[in-house]
Amino acid sequence: MKSTPAAEKGLKEVAELTGVLAEAIEELDEAREHEGDGDHTKHAKHMRDKVVPAMLKVREAADALELIVDDQLWPLPKYREMLFVY
Repeated sequence: MKSTPAAEKGLKEVAELTGVLAEAIEELDEAREHEGDGDHTKHAKHMRDKVVPAMLKVREAADALELIVDDQLWPLPKYREMLFVY
């Protein structure tokens, strides 16, 4: 089967987004490792400043992948589908 420019472009995009997603997940894992030492305010600020931004990076990459990966190849419910479940 001959490769086409469109297929190559799509594969490159999926590969790049997969890499971004993997890096974002790693960053999130690192951000979650936090010793709160009982100070709830310090812990909340860490969550706000480190964990939530890392979560948003994961979500951004996953959302981008959801838009380009075929529904039959995406085994999980997509975010937009979960929003409109009745």
